[in-house]
Formats: sequence, structure tokens, C-alpha cells
Amino acid sequence: MEAIAVAIEAAHKAGEHILRHFRQPQEIRTKGPQDIVTQVDLDAEDIIVRTIRRAFPGHEFLGEEGHTADRDAEHLWVIDPLDGTRNYAAGIPFFCVSIALSVEGGAVLGVIYEPLRGETFSAETGQGTYLNGQKVHFVRKAGLEQAIVYAGFLPAQNAENPGLSLPMLMRLRPAIAAMRNMGSAALSLAYVACGRLDIAYHDRLSAWDLLAGALLIEEAGGIATGLNGQAISTSSRDIIAANSPALHVPVLHIAQEVLRERKTRIG
Repeated sequence: MEAIAVAIEAAHKAGEHILRHFRQPQEIRTKGPQDIVTQVDLDAEDIIVRTIRRAFPGHEFLGEEGHTADRDAEHLWVIDPLDGTRNYAAGIPFFCVSIALSVEGGAVLGVIYEPLRGETFSAETGQGTYLNGQKVHFVRKAGLEQAIVYAGFLPAQNAENPGLSLPMLMRLRPAIAAMRNMGSAALSLAYVACGRLDIAYHDRLSAWDLLAGALLIEEAGGIATGLNGQAISTSSRDIIAANSPALHVPVLHIAQEVLRERKTRIG
């Protein structure tokens, strides 16, 4: 069985479990200042790992809910079993399952599954991006003035989260058509890949939030980098993604301006 088919199967099985418990009473635990987890997250990750491990017993797993491995492992599955947990726990219908396969640090396949609408976004390197088995096609916006932008940021600002997204948004706001923050970075990246959003950026993430979505965007003809312009990998902690290079460039310039100004103030 091909790896992409296994990933889709795992995402669908996890999605079925997630839907079964949606808007049911949840035991919510806190992992950090802005981070929560439910038993559904934990169960969904186990479902994904068990499904993939049956097909690829020698592969390793890095998951948000406890599976750890060397990020440069030869074959590493990077998993967010429920991206948008806070939405899910509050009954807000915007969340997804995100699965990527990394080979020596770089993504070679990505699957994002939105179980409420039954939408499966998938991509493999060199094969394009698909939505429910159909290759995605859309009209790219000509400039920022037409762009819908997802701006992701956490409410608290501290040493680990320096708060770059909000000052970026303040500079972008006069130039763009609209801004969204919907509470699931992975699903928002999938929306960029299929043209529903035009740009997405976030200043503090983990590999499981962004790896699958970045590949979806690149295979759809877009571009995804870190805030410094570096390639996305299993070590990435931030992202600027757009479904065309013409939209990516001005946002990257703004990010670099904000970073330089912050370094000047600190230094």
C-alpha cells in the first residue's frame, strides 16, 4: 500500500473518532499557557500511529501528543491529530487532522483532513495537490489589495513568543482585502493551497502544525518559507505561505523589517 494511501486512511480513522465525540463533554487539560489537550487528541494520535505502523513498522513518529523521535530520522511521520483543539473543545467547527511524512528532514507527502466537511487535502512531492482526489486549480490574486490573509498569533507575548505576527498585521492591514484568524494553522494552510485564502503566516508553531500544509502549498504552485526566508523543515517554528510568489515576497519583506527593528531595539 502506498504511503499516501496509508496516510489518508489514518487521517480518516482519526477523523471518525474526532467527529464521534464532537460537542460531547470533554475533559480538558492544560499543557501550557495557551495550549490545551483533550482525551480525543490523545486517542486520535494513537489511532494514526497504529494505522501507519502496521504498514511501515520501521518508521518513526513525532506527534503533538507525546510521540517523540529524531527530527532528522530517515522516515519520520509528523502528526497533529487534532489541530484546532480549542475550537473543538468549544464546539467551533474548524479543526483538522494533519499528517506529513518527512525523509531526512524534508516533507515528501502531506495530508490534511477536515472531517466535518469530509475534505481531504493531499500532496506528494512532484505530484501536485489534490482535494478529495481532484487536482486543485484556482485563480491567483494579482496583488495584496485582493488578498485574504490568515494571520496566526498567540495572545501572550514572552521570550518564547516575541509577538511578530501582530506588528506584521498592522503594516499589512492597509494593503490587503481582508484578514482571518480561524484557530487552526494547518487547515488555514490547506485553504491557501486550494485558493480559499491567499496568504497565511504564523510566528510560533511546531513542525506538526505546518509541515503538511507547506507541502500542499508548494505542490499547488505556491511558496512557503520561515519568517527569515528559510526552507520549511521539521525544525521550522514559523511560516509565511502564499499561493503565488508575488504575494509571498511583500509579506516576507514586512516580516524581515519587523525582525530587524526588534533586533535593533533589543541590541
